[in-house]
Parts: sequence; structure tokens; C-alpha cells
Amino acid sequence: MRDFSRAIRTILAHGWFSAAVVLTLALGIGLNTMVFTLVNAVLFKPVPLPGGARLVAIVDRNVSEPKNRFDVSYPDFLAYREESKSFESLQATIDGGGVLSEPDNPPQSYHLARSTAGIFSMLHAEPVLGRGFTPSDELAGAEPVVVIAYSVWQERYAHSPDVIGRKVRVNGKPAAIVGVMPQGFRFPTGVDLWMPLVPDADLLKRDSRSLRPYAILKQGVSQTQAQSELDGIAARLVRQFTEDKDVGANVLTFQQRFNGGDIQLIFFLMLGAVGFVLLIACADVSNMMLSRAVDRQREMAIRSALGASRMRILQRLLTESLLLSAAGGILGLGLAALGVRWFDASTLPVRPYWIQFTPDYMVFAYFAVLCILSAVLFGTLPALRASRTNLNEILSEGGRSFSRRKGGWLSSTLVVLQFALTLVLLTGAGIFVRGLFASLAVNPSVPAATLWTARIELPDVRYKDADARQGFYDRLLPRLRALPGVSSAAIVSVPPGLGGWDRQMEIENHLIQQSAQRPWIAVISSSPGYLETIHLPLLRGRDFNSTDGSANHKCAILTRDAAEALWPGRNPIGMRFRTYDGKGKPSDWITVIGVSAGLQQELTSDQPRPAVFIPYRQEGWDNMALMIAASSNPIPATRSAVQAIDQDLPLTDVFRFDDAVRHQVWFLRLFGELFFGFAFIAMIMASVGIYAVIAHAASRRTREIGVRIALGASTRNILGLIMRRGMWQIACGVVLGLAAAIPVSRLMGTLPLASAGSNPLLFAGIASTLASVGILACWFPARRAARLDPVKAIRYE
Repeated sequence: MRDFSRAIRTILAHGWFSAAVVLTLALGIGLNTMVFTLVNAVLFKPVPLPGGARLVAIVDRNVSEPKNRFDVSYPDFLAYREESKSFESLQATIDGGGVLSEPDNPPQSYHLARSTAGIFSMLHAEPVLGRGFTPSDELAGAEPVVVIAYSVWQERYAHSPDVIGRKVRVNGKPAAIVGVMPQGFRFPTGVDLWMPLVPDADLLKRDSRSLRPYAILKQGVSQTQAQSELDGIAARLVRQFTEDKDVGANVLTFQQRFNGGDIQLIFFLMLGAVGFVLLIACADVSNMMLSRAVDRQREMAIRSALGASRMRILQRLLTESLLLSAAGGILGLGLAALGVRWFDASTLPVRPYWIQFTPDYMVFAYFAVLCILSAVLFGTLPALRASRTNLNEILSEGGRSFSRRKGGWLSSTLVVLQFALTLVLLTGAGIFVRGLFASLAVNPSVPAATLWTARIELPDVRYKDADARQGFYDRLLPRLRALPGVSSAAIVSVPPGLGGWDRQMEIENHLIQQSAQRPWIAVISSSPGYLETIHLPLLRGRDFNSTDGSANHKCAILTRDAAEALWPGRNPIGMRFRTYDGKGKPSDWITVIGVSAGLQQELTSDQPRPAVFIPYRQEGWDNMALMIAASSNPIPATRSAVQAIDQDLPLTDVFRFDDAVRHQVWFLRLFGELFFGFAFIAMIMASVGIYAVIAHAASRRTREIGVRIALGASTRNILGLIMRRGMWQIACGVVLGLAAAIPVSRLMGTLPLASAGSNPLLFAGIASTLASVGILACWFPARRAARLDPVKAIRYE
């Protein structure tokens, strides 16, 4: 308690110094607590449902390629449910789209899940209105029913209690609303509508894999035990059924199922980045404490002379460090709360409903460990330095030179570490920001500000074949082109920059027998006039016409990059190729009729596939996007035109095209801002650190500098004398940082960044910027030292 009381008095007696330490620690601890709150919510925290800690997902996998995961067939699901003993309940869903329509309400598209009857009871989720599913609901011939999410009840039906029993159409088929789920319940992945899963002939096929099973583990049963049990069941199915050859089962936590891969890597990179910030903060505070330890060595020598042991002195100094760390942690906790709230608001439109950025016991435990660890990191070395005293030298007139000689190397090492870690952070931020700018700068010819896009999904019930779907688009396009303010309109499977349908292909007269060796292309299906709508010029050949895509008229237009990749140095007009579907079936031979200018179809890929356009008649896809060039918002008139043809058909994914592109790369913007913020804070800390070291070193050499000036040393001589040490530290930090940044950039190159990975210009620019900031931080104390009055400096004590 005496140490505690004395430490408080010492901290208050040096108010500005203590405030600088507390603020530095608050930034380091606050950023770490903020990011761990995010990582915990995304990767570790149980789903906020009853039994969420025991909730698991089941996927099938290819035994020979374990990373190749896929959905489960209905017969395999039944075998898992009937034979397993590890689960309290095992249920399944099939995800899809559902258009909800009725005579007095416009049609609207929702996320629909067809679920086994026990899905709600497994999660102990009781409807706030009506009922859930009963076993009879999933029997063949049962009256179709639908349960709606609270948000649908709120937005579409204004909380009306009369919604129960209401007759609606879901994807054109009649159904009755029988229940409303509680607010926030959207299991499994943002579902709006639930309908019973009624097995049909297609679903009962063992090679039809469309189910996503979920289960609650029994109390005391581990994920490993459940995995072992399912391995045995899957092995029996492999022996019994040829359709299950090489098929195994995986038991995953809910977070592993939906938040793995690139998401997991990005969040761990964030945790590593703020770990660097904390190390930089601790190095900064250590330097401050070291400079103060030098000034306190005389005090500690007197205490030692009066009988205080070294351990007693260490205890007192570490008590001060713990108090400073606790104060910084409390302030950092407030900063972390603000950061989490900002991230929560920034990700709200795209964040899954089950991820809730709220602290739990793990976050507070992590916070407590950070506070203690920070005190140990920044307090131990200065305390050891201050407590190791040589009474004769320290109490003599030579004490200053002794302190400088013994303590300088440690401060220099900490500065080098700060600059190295800062350069790694700046490299990560640069990769994200560069990827964002590169993504937004592609396809400059596309008039994104005057283009509008919306998707239409034609239900199989009313559009059973390609002719029916093409007939719909043939009626719609003339109506769209006749709308006021519309200069052109077209349909396309995927708008520019938003992806494409990947397919393998081979060129005529160059057949490839091994499927793994066939090249991949991105296929885009479009109507005549699409290239004109997006202002993509034709370099050779012609555009599609009304007969292209029909029998004996299979054709394609290549982008310039695709032409160079497939027929390098040759004119591809008249050349033929064919594509392969997912089951390895080849298409008819396709003739190249044109070559367009370059177009990047995949913004978030650093290795985009060659883009190939085919006529929309060639393959009658049921999900297409409208591309409309207009001087004002054409969406209301477009919606009316669509519903004049089909009153149950809604528009989805409505965007002005530049907003659609920004939405596609939202993660680059968000994580770029985060990494830039981390790096900027680190750079400020590193600059303050080297400023403090140089300023303190200059102050310890005030008398020497006065003598040098009196003997004729010029301003340049003094600047060089003071800055030389700092510049060597900066150079060492930059070299060490570059060595660490190269592998980090390669790791980030595995992420879906348009321009990720190593780039010499990026490294050079970041290193130059950091070095310039560091040199400026050295120049200020050196300039002040060069302006000293030699008479006052010689008298300086």
C-alpha cells in the first residue's frame, strides 16, 4: 500500500509525462481490445441462440481433396440423422430465393430457406405469433405453409395480427402464413421466409447435394467425438453407394462454416497489426521511462545507500508501471468501445445477423492480460536500469556520462524496433489502399454514374425452359428502351467488374483430354446492344444480332485480353472453341465473331480469367441483370414495365452502377481505413519516440554542445552531430522493416485483392515516407541544439 500511495504521488507530480504515457498506452491497449472484440465476435463467440455454444454445421467433403467441401444429399442426411448418437437434434435447410406476392401487395424478393420440420424446436425458437412447423407440414400433399421473419411482418404487414392465415404466393405457388418468428431470429444465414422441406423425386437422388445440415451436440459430447462418429457413417455409405465414392463428412462450428478462409485471415492480420501497434506503444513508453530512469538514478542511488534492496526498488518502480498501464487501459477501453461502434455501423449492411460486436468475458480477460503485459513490457527494462546503481560513479560529477554510455544502446534498439514494425504496418495499409484505388480505376470507359442495374430471377414454375425465358426478355427490352430518359438498355448475366461464370474451355484442333489442364474463362451472357450500353468499343468483327445464339449460330465476342490469351498474335475472328459445364459435358462449337476493347470482369481477383461474351439466346439463364443508361433514375418505371408483363416478378439488387462497384469492394475500403489508421498511429508513435530519444540525448550533451559552438562549430556541424545517431536508427529500422514486410505482403497476396502482393514501388514509397517523417522528427531537437547560446550551455547543469 505504501508503494501504491507513493506511485500515485509520483505520477501526479509529473503530470505531463504521465499523461503522455497514459495516452500512448491507451492507443495501444484500446486498438488491441477493439480488434479482439471484432475477432472474438467473428471467429470464436457462440451464435446468440439457445445452445449456440453446441451448434455445429455438417458439410460433405472430397476425401482426396479435403478442402473441397459441398452440400449434403437428402439420403445421406437421413443416414446421418438416424445413425448418429452425438446430437440432440439434426435438421437441415436448402437456401434459395423466394418471391412473396399477393393481390394487394407488390411482389418482393426475400431469402427463403426450405427447412425440416424440427428446425425451430432444435433452437428453442418460439414464434411471437402463430406456430412453427409440425411433422405433417413436410409430408407430400400437405397444404403449403410459410413462416415469416419479424422484419417481414414489420415492413410488409405493419405488425398486423391478421397476418396469420393470410393467403400469399411464394414463387408463384399458393401458401398460408402460419407464424412470425421473434425479432432478430434469421437462422441460419439471414433468412426472411421459411417453408417446410418436402422431399420430391429430385431431392431423393443421392447425387443431388443441396442440403445444409445443422445440429446441436449433446451435453458432454465434443466436436471431435461427433466427427469420429460421422466418419464411420460416411465410410459405410461409401462402401454401399457408388454415388458416395470419395465422400466424407465434416463437423464444423457455425463460425468455421461461414467465417473461414479469407475472412479469418483478414481478421488475424488485423490482430497482428494492432499487436505491432501495442509493441510500438510499449517501446515508446519504455524510451520515455528510460529517459526518466536516467534522471532518477541519483534518487535510486540515495535510496540504495539508505538500505533499500534492489528488489524493493524494482517493486516500487513496477508498481508505478502497473498504475500507468491501468490508467491507460481504462482510457483505452473507452476508445475501444468507440472503435467497435464505428466498425459495427460500417459493416451493418453486409454483416451477418448472428455476429454481434459486444464484449464478453473473453474480451475483458484479454483486456486485463493486455494491461498487465503492457506494464511488464514497458516497465521491466527501465526499472532494471534504474535499480542497477554504482554509487561512486552516479554520485560523482561524471554520472551523466556514465548514464548516457550505459543506456543509449537500449533506447536506440527500441527506436529501430518501432520503425521496423511501423514499416510493416504501412505496407499492409498500402496494399489495401492500392487494391481499392486499382479496383475503382478499372474499366474507365464504362459510364458508371449514368448506368443503373437491377436483377431479375425468373422462377422455374412459370418459365420452365429457355424459350419461355427468352420470350420474357424479348418483350421486356423494347419497353425499357422506350422509357423516358433511357438512351439504351440491355441484359447481361453479370455487369462489368462484378464477376463471371467460370468455365473450362478448349480450342478447336487443340483438344485437351485431361480436364485439369483445360484453361478457364469467365463467360458473360448478354443481349445485342450490351457493349454499346456500357460504352465498350468493338475493335474487330461485329456485335450480336437477333439470330445469334440460336441453333447453328453459336458465337462469341472476346475481350482484347481474352483474344491475346487464347490466340496470341493471331486474328481470332472465325476461330472456334467450346466450353465444359460442371459435369464435364462439352457445348457445341462456338465461333468468334468479334473482339472488344479490354474489360476487367473480376474486380476482386489479382488473376482475372479471360472474359468471353456469348448471346443470351445461346444459354437461357433464369437470373439476369438489367443494364439501363438513363439521365435520371429509371428504376420506378422499370419496375412498372416488368410487372406489366409478370405481376409477381420483383427487381432485386437495385443499384446505380458506381454504387454497385463500391459495394463490390467495400471490404477493401473498410480494412484499408483500419490498416491506414493503425499505421498512422504507429508512425506518429515512432516519430515521437525518436524525437524524445534525440531530444533527451541532446539535452544530456548541452554542455558539450556549448563547448563545441564556443570553439567554432558551425550549425551544420551541430546538426550532423545530433542527427547522425537518429538517422542510423531510422536506416536500421527501415532495412529491418523491409525484410519483415516482404513476407507479410506475400501473405496478403493470397487475399482477394485486385492489386495485392509485392510491389517495389510500393515498398520504396512507404520506406521513403517513413524515413522522411523520422528525419523530420530528428531535425527539430537538432535544430534547437544548434541554436543554443554557448555561454548558457556551458553553465548548464
